[in-house]
Amino acid sequence: MSVKDFFIAVIKIMAIYFFIVGVLPLVLEAVFLSKTNDLSIVFTFLGVIFLFFALTFFMISHAKTIVKFLGLDKGFSTERFDFSKTDNSSILETAIIIMGLYLVFFTIPYILIDGYTLIKANINSYSFSLGESTATLQQNIITNILYILVGLVMIFLRKPISKVFTTKK
Repeated sequence: MSVKDFFIAVIKIMAIYFFIVGVLPLVLEAVFLSKTNDLSIVFTFLGVIFLFFALTFFMISHAKTIVKFLGLDKGFSTERFDFSKTDNSSILETAIIIMGLYLVFFTIPYILIDGYTLIKANINSYSFSLGESTATLQQNIITNILYILVGLVMIFLRKPISKVFTTKK
């Protein structure tokens, strides 16, 4: 695999990760925004959604252009990385496992912090306040639980997911 192909794959994997991490808050925010009547907030939210999908699509479809523009393939002592003993699906499965583990293990502290803050705020709301309402804390907990569920799904379904993104020759 050439250095350029490696960085193209890395950018595409990052785009998939950004998509996964970005979709969950968008869906939850859409649910909470359905209760508002302020049109400027709705149009701002639609603009953010459009920008998010445009950036993700650009990263996936123009990964070669990004690598060339940033010069990521320059300055290496070798022209190729030797992955001759591995196939594309095993590399992609490893990346999916890493993303899933990241989603699971780096979200747990946020659930614990928000849960502790929510419980403490319900017990003694005057002496313990971080400036967040209980609705925001509940929304954060729900979002983080969804991150953990998506991470677990990615770990357990890594083979079918990698088959979607690899082609047989």
